[in-house]
Amino acid sequence: MTLDGDTVEAYDKEALVKRNPHVDFPAVEASRPDYDGLRSWIPSKTPNPKWQPGDGASRSGWEQHRMIAIDPDSHDRTVNQNYKLMISSTVPRPIALVSTVSADGLCRNLAPFSYFNNVSNDPPLYSLAFHGAEANDSLRNLLETGECCISIVSDWFLEAANFTSVNSPPKISEWELSGLHPKASDIVKVSYVGEAAVSMECQLHSTQTIWSKTVVDDDGKPIRTATLVLVEAVMFHVREDAIDEKRETVDTKVLRPVWRGGGIMYGTCFDGWETPRPDAFRVLRGTQRVLEILATSSHVSNGVKDTNDYQEIE
Repeated sequence: MTLDGDTVEAYDKEALVKRNPHVDFPAVEASRPDYDGLRSWIPSKTPNPKWQPGDGASRSGWEQHRMIAIDPDSHDRTVNQNYKLMISSTVPRPIALVSTVSADGLCRNLAPFSYFNNVSNDPPLYSLAFHGAEANDSLRNLLETGECCISIVSDWFLEAANFTSVNSPPKISEWELSGLHPKASDIVKVSYVGEAAVSMECQLHSTQTIWSKTVVDDDGKPIRTATLVLVEAVMFHVREDAIDEKRETVDTKVLRPVWRGGGIMYGTCFDGWETPRPDAFRVLRGTQRVLEILATSSHVSNGVKDTNDYQEIE
């Protein structure tokens, strides 16, 4: 939006998405209990410690419900409906607080993204998805400079991180609006979030344009709906009390990460358990339970199971 030639704000995506389901959210929030900032991550047993190969689900009832088939390309379905379905079902999603700076150094941007995840450890790659036909400030800066920083959002600065999603114009920095503190990086020119317990300095690895299946431009060509970006971590920054002596594992109790759900839902990781991966199949195939399964399995041919079933799941 412009006023007298000046950009007042960036595109107001929230007006289209309408993700807040509450008419009066302050009143709704006032009726809820206070957040327990002293609560810590406490591991429990797994949902079913007695689970054995072949047992399937640990709880019944799922078979009593019918499944509803939803065609994402149906003529009476909007892309906004697909968006809301995806973000409310792909949960929990980690939140990357992405900092960038324009090539001329004048525009410093900070914004949260939950379309974010690990991709590879060699090289250490992360994915970021930027939506929209036009590049937003974060994407434009990243493509111009080839650099960004990613900071993992924790509960002690969630409100500030969320406020960086404001649709301010490019020359108004979310750093000042949020009150978060930039910390100088070692390699890239972009600063990372000082409040974060874990941050990564990153350099651009590759990009992939996503084209619309439903919307075309004036020339009849599909418009760009998103840009998938892979960035490589060139330096990790982890708070001293959040990492083990081997500098391998981050302590969830210290990190207190926040996840994103559907609508305006956020959550924390205070309940959980540890579930070891299965033993190697060379060990399992000698156990009575697995032998019984293999004896009746349709995937077994001459005593050899289809090797396609043994691909590692990350």
